[in-house]
Amino acid sequence: MEYKNLSTFRKVKELNGFSKAADQLGYAQSTVTAQIKQLEEELGLKLFERNGNTIRVTSAGERLGDYCNEVFKLTDCFMDSLKEEREPSGTLRIAAIDSVCMTVLPEILSRYTKAFPKVNYKIVSGTALELKKILASGQADIAILLDFSQPSKEFELLAEAEIALGFFAAADSPLTNGVMTAADLKNQKFALTEADCMYRELAENYFEKNKIAPHIILESASTEAILNFVANGFGVTFLPELVTQNNQSIKSVQIAGECEKVFLQILVSKNKWKNAALNEFIKMCM
Repeated sequence: MEYKNLSTFRKVKELNGFSKAADQLGYAQSTVTAQIKQLEEELGLKLFERNGNTIRVTSAGERLGDYCNEVFKLTDCFMDSLKEEREPSGTLRIAAIDSVCMTVLPEILSRYTKAFPKVNYKIVSGTALELKKILASGQADIAILLDFSQPSKEFELLAEAEIALGFFAAADSPLTNGVMTAADLKNQKFALTEADCMYRELAENYFEKNKIAPHIILESASTEAILNFVANGFGVTFLPELVTQNNQSIKSVQIAGECEKVFLQILVSKNKWKNAALNEFIKMCM
């Protein structure tokens, strides 16, 4: 059964007339008559009884009318769902490392929420490795993380930016005045991320290379806790510049030699269907 024939049938039944239906649908009356005839032949049933210029819906026509209502109701629901695909709505699942949650993400979400109030969002935080697993498993729509290498082929890299890594101390620390050497760090206390963190690994490589036996007073997965310790004069930390740039209580310790770098990356799974909500979020991140 063709959809247009069902639509014409419903209009004829509603208006109880072929000519009235033709006028409203913008068809010639002969077109309406042909469509109803085609439908009756297809069903092998009489849908209307004709008596001169009047018609009466048959019992078969009444039953078809009930089914038509369901068909058009389902069609309307489907069209509404397509509209939701075009207009940002639903839930956006974001995977972001702690550093991003502390810095760039709140500002992005503030603008996004104002622009697209129908979209809810759920945020999960973790290490870069954990977030990649979450993204690959389909538990997140997008991931924002810091990494040292290009993502594997299962991910699409949407954007990338270089972020400097280095040592930081309280703003009033003597270490933040002038250019220091590795020897200036040998007697310092340190507040560092946990052992499985990439920042910690780089810091330990630096310590080993420069024969420093670090006195670690704090190990934490919380970047915020580390920064609070350091800002109050409790040790030196090693973190990306991203997490310290708006903190006036923290300053960089300038050390002679090359500066380590990490990449801020925005990833989605390869061949991920990007609905309207995700596409608009990606635009705001770029």
